Amino acid sequence: MSEELLQKIQDLESENKMVRLASQQWDHLQKVYQESIDRLKKVEHELSLAHERTTLALFGGDLAWWDWDYKTGQMHFNENRSRMLGFGADELPHTYKEIIRMIHPDDYEHTMLQLQELLSGAQPNYEAEFRLKTKMGEWRWFFDKGKIVETDILGKPVRLAGVLIDIHERKNIENLLIVECETAVSESRAKSSFLASMSHEIYTPMAGVIGMADILKQSKLSEEQEEYLNVIVKSATNLMSILNDIMEYSKLESGKLEFHEKPFSVHQVIEEVTGSYFDMAHEKGIELLSFQDPNIPVEVVGDPVRLRQVMKIFTDNAFKFTDKGEIRIEAHFLSWDDETVKVKFNICDTGIGISEAGLKRLFTSFSRLDSPGSKKYSGGGLGLAIARRLIDRMNGHIAVETKPGKGTTFSITIDFERYKDTEVADPMMEIMQGVKVLIVDQNPSRRSILSNYLVRWDAEVMESAVPADALNLIQQSAEVNKPFDLVIVEFNLPGTNGLKFASSMKHASWMKKSKILLTTSRLAPVSSSELASAGILVALVRPYTIGRLRCRIKEVLSQIRKGSSALQDEVELHLMDDQKKVLNILLAEDNLINQKVALVTLEKIGHTTDLAENGKIAVEKFALKEYDLVLMDMFMPEMDGLEATRQIRRIEAENPGRNPVHICAITANASTEDEEKCYGAGMNSYISKPFRLDELIKILGRI
Repeated sequence: MSEELLQKIQDLESENKMVRLASQQWDHLQKVYQESIDRLKKVEHELSLAHERTTLALFGGDLAWWDWDYKTGQMHFNENRSRMLGFGADELPHTYKEIIRMIHPDDYEHTMLQLQELLSGAQPNYEAEFRLKTKMGEWRWFFDKGKIVETDILGKPVRLAGVLIDIHERKNIENLLIVECETAVSESRAKSSFLASMSHEIYTPMAGVIGMADILKQSKLSEEQEEYLNVIVKSATNLMSILNDIMEYSKLESGKLEFHEKPFSVHQVIEEVTGSYFDMAHEKGIELLSFQDPNIPVEVVGDPVRLRQVMKIFTDNAFKFTDKGEIRIEAHFLSWDDETVKVKFNICDTGIGISEAGLKRLFTSFSRLDSPGSKKYSGGGLGLAIARRLIDRMNGHIAVETKPGKGTTFSITIDFERYKDTEVADPMMEIMQGVKVLIVDQNPSRRSILSNYLVRWDAEVMESAVPADALNLIQQSAEVNKPFDLVIVEFNLPGTNGLKFASSMKHASWMKKSKILLTTSRLAPVSSSELASAGILVALVRPYTIGRLRCRIKEVLSQIRKGSSALQDEVELHLMDDQKKVLNILLAEDNLINQKVALVTLEKIGHTTDLAENGKIAVEKFALKEYDLVLMDMFMPEMDGLEATRQIRRIEAENPGRNPVHICAITANASTEDEEKCYGAGMNSYISKPFRLDELIKILGRI
């Protein structure tokens, strides 16, 4: 075969090889192309599906997107905007200036302000609620939200995007709720006003019932009559208590209950609250104990009226559910820093306790315990709910510990503001430092309270519950030349009493350096002669308050004898005698029953009283005659007590030689607001209806 033919064969084979290679590449290209086509179709399907879903979501959510070319002012949006406003697809304007003209005039300024804050960079987003007019002429509410999505090289906005949301139905509901809320607030205010008005109408006859009952109790009654009368007084008092709770709760609900912070003494509040329950404890045969931590500063800053109210609510509750045992009212110092003083208040009882179910709804309004043991106790179920709200307002915390059938302890922790001007060292620490004291009492609670006082005053304290053991301790301490400086002996001791115990060691040589302080209850009064016969210098009547305890211990340690009975520190009745001044009193009161109560009460304790049926007559009588005291009702016809007081003070100002009269307000509305009004008008004191004899006596004692 010729070389030429071989060359042609080789060329043909090479071309054939290239053709086969090209064919293979073509097949691969076709395969790649088909795969690309498949992927493109898949992406197109996914994009179509996503678009469909977005369109459905925008339609279902009543949303319309918008795209704003800031430089040209052109705006683009989807068909939802036209649909939501009732226009055709080509009927809405597409420029910014034309679109903003559709905004309701009342919403325009606020919307433009929000948009300007976005454009100026003051806010990262733009949000506004406004009304747009539909094709039918109706104003419909929308929520518009957007942001800058593109800026130029200088940071100026180029493009903005966002969404428009139909909120018309939500806005209608919101406006309806606002109207209903305003209506509810208005009705609540009307209710509160009605209750305030009705309180005076209810208090007035109730004051007459209780006042006349008090007068009747002072007359000669049979045992049966006295029993019936006590039922009347108790029922009327319970009704007044429920009414007070309703009034207070109404003020809390309406937000009208005000707090007034000022420097005050926690010790004084505890003593006042404790003192107000002496008679109740005596009637129920319950041991009433009080403890005021000496480490609590003399004064703190807070609202004493609200603190006293809270303490009385819990103490009322304790007495209500306790038929035997004891009730303790305590104030403990916890801590302080540069700004605040933390104080913990405990009200402990040995009553029926609270079940787990009862604890869950303990502070719920109008809710009462429903256990078998609680059904016999009355009440409106508002007291603890009021207390909880007051404690919340004081930024306090409340805790409850209870055992059914064993008793309950309510603990309230409050941070008061420090009042450093009155922070001084307790002088009792200097007096009692190193003083050796023995407490002889079988009651562990009483021993604990006395011990807590004495330990905080740096005394060395020992306790004994058994008289024989106490005698051994006294004798043994004296024999080693470490006698007790002070022995505090309880009157009620097992197998004997405090007088006999003291008498048994009166002449013992080992008692020469020891002094005895007797503690006793109001149920067991001891005369000064009995004390002297037993070799006792001073007696302290329970419940101990820190002021009286300080006084009695000082008397014993300084050997000051008082020619009086152990009960001299109790409040005596204001019975007139030849050495006491007869007061000229002007009573301004329009209610006939209250007039009778006051006149009879004042007559019984020996004072002369003139009557004025309204404020105008009271001013006229005052102008003609000098009085030592004016008892002024706040609400009277023709001229109320506030205006009458102002005119009386004007008369005094015009007559400098005339002594200012003491004016005491008498009102049914016992609120802080009313109290401030009284003092603002020029009154000196304030008592609420129905006023009691002891309250009136305290006022008379100030004249």
